[in-house]
Amino acid sequence: MEVFLSKNQSLIKRFIRGIDKYDQTLHSLSSWWGKISLIGKINSLEVASTILEDMDHTLDQFHHLQKRLIESLTNEQARKVVTQDLARCQMAIDVLIRNLFERTADIGFLSADYDVVQFLKNNHIKEEDKDFLRLRLQAYVDIYSVYQDVLLIAPDGDLVFQLSQPARNENVQDAFIQQALAKPDQYVEYFGCTSLLEGTQPNLLYANAVVDEGKVVGVIVLCFRFDNELEEITNRLLFEQEENHFLLLNGAGDVLFAPQYYKQAFPENLTISLSPKMVSLNNKKMVQVTAKGQAYQGYSGPTDWNVGSLLALETIGQETIDEHSFASFTHLTGIISADLFDIRHQSISINDDLELIVLNGIITAARKEAVEFMPVLEAIKKIGRDIDNVFADSIKSLFSTIVSGQLNSMRLQASLAVDIMDRNLYERANDCRWWGLSSQLQLALSSTKIDTASIRETLAKIHSLYTVYHTLYVYDQNGHYVAFSDESYQDKVGLPIEESSCGQAVFKLQDIYAYSVSAFTTFDCYGGEHTYIYNAAIRDSQDSRQTIGGIGVVFDSKHEFRAILQDILPRENGKVKAGAKALFTTDTGFVVSSSSDDHPVGSVFWVDIDRTELQQNGSTASIIKLADKAYLVGAAKSEGYREYKRQDGYENSIVSWVLVPC
Repeated sequence: MEVFLSKNQSLIKRFIRGIDKYDQTLHSLSSWWGKISLIGKINSLEVASTILEDMDHTLDQFHHLQKRLIESLTNEQARKVVTQDLARCQMAIDVLIRNLFERTADIGFLSADYDVVQFLKNNHIKEEDKDFLRLRLQAYVDIYSVYQDVLLIAPDGDLVFQLSQPARNENVQDAFIQQALAKPDQYVEYFGCTSLLEGTQPNLLYANAVVDEGKVVGVIVLCFRFDNELEEITNRLLFEQEENHFLLLNGAGDVLFAPQYYKQAFPENLTISLSPKMVSLNNKKMVQVTAKGQAYQGYSGPTDWNVGSLLALETIGQETIDEHSFASFTHLTGIISADLFDIRHQSISINDDLELIVLNGIITAARKEAVEFMPVLEAIKKIGRDIDNVFADSIKSLFSTIVSGQLNSMRLQASLAVDIMDRNLYERANDCRWWGLSSQLQLALSSTKIDTASIRETLAKIHSLYTVYHTLYVYDQNGHYVAFSDESYQDKVGLPIEESSCGQAVFKLQDIYAYSVSAFTTFDCYGGEHTYIYNAAIRDSQDSRQTIGGIGVVFDSKHEFRAILQDILPRENGKVKAGAKALFTTDTGFVVSSSSDDHPVGSVFWVDIDRTELQQNGSTASIIKLADKAYLVGAAKSEGYREYKRQDGYENSIVSWVLVPC
């Protein structure tokens, strides 16, 4: 960062209008000082020359300090914008990696789906078989709305089913399909063009071999809504009235995604750099930053993917120095450059010295009856005060800008935290609904004698792929536990499900895509700790109108929520800022999770924030006192993700908090 700022300081300075104003004002005052000082020298030779020399020395000190001031104003303004942009790039790639991690679990589970296996092992596929599978996989895409298509390929490369084009029938020999066939125990993640899909645009696909009794019977492919998801992720990172300037790059710097407004002339390749750099695009100077994602549960995403940003220099210039005032900046030493405090202190000190020089000059002039020197002294004294005021105003304005930028970052950080939470729980709502439609579970639970062994085996398979759950269970039409995914709670089989699990609600659900969720409370099947349990109905295999039981998925909230909060904590040079903490609470302050042991789950946390702004804008930020310590605090409320909490009828008010000591 420092090398970038030093190398491009003069260029950046030209685009920041507020800094030019202060620089020009200081130059004008210095010039006027020099002229008045010259008049004094010409007309007051009898006055001690040391006084004028002292004044010249003071002016030299102001000149030196002026240079430092303008450099600091430029650097701090640019550093604020670039650092903020880099943080947003990091947020974007990390959110994407978390999303794609879920896709790797989905393809593994769907490849073992009973109906998919039966379809691919069938040597004589009929139209009614295709119709049944179309309904089945359409339900999957309706539930997991991150996918746009599903395809099934036979071992010889014949395309035997495509959800978007059921009548299509041809042979495909894409390399990633061959890779899936060669390694049936591994998923394949492929990004690029393919004969499987129309158009020349690259797609992100997930493939897995489908195996029946040790024999590969085909390959299933899921097509991810790539551009749609990238637009959603990056658009949420934008400030008010800001155009989207985020790009997805591979390790070679090839642009894999550019926002819609870039489509006319976006760069095809950028050189990846760990540090900010200046580039030219469409005859404009742009600041480029890139961020590489952090691994999530051992998954790092597609090889060497980065999110980059191209920020026009005039955009930095538009962020003119903010005139918003704060009562005091003396307690904000943790977020404001020590150099700026030093410049201000030196400015005051130099002006105090000037006041003494002028006073000494007045006394000397009075002794020598040099009345013509008095106006010179008074004029220089006034200029000195004017210069000091420029220093004070510019530094105070920059302090305000820095703090405002920090508050924007806190607001964004809090929004990111609750967005990741919503995205995570969106997947949980999807999982339970899809598993509730499992033919294996339906058949096992519909049997005259419930096939508990089959249910337990299915649940164990699911649990091995989806590590975010503490346990999974199935219950019968009487609301009694039938089987668990592991051995931890086998002693509960035959007992009624916990009343607060919201499991009984599934028997009242009419829509096959509906689900129910418990309140965030303690459960015996979560070791007596707080969590959410997501439920979906399991319906009769012959009559979907009849509910014969349900599936409950116990989310591992203790570890998953804390991991989210730890991951989004603000960092400096790769390390979490000292004293920073983050929380999830309800809208009444009940702590759902915290990165700090100071705020245990079940305690109450709420600080004095603008509730109206939080409700109207979805987020807010301010400076607060907590335990006699000043904090920057950002708060954001849950707004849902895709249809989750937006169109599915589920309401759950959550507020995320991020706090950093000033």
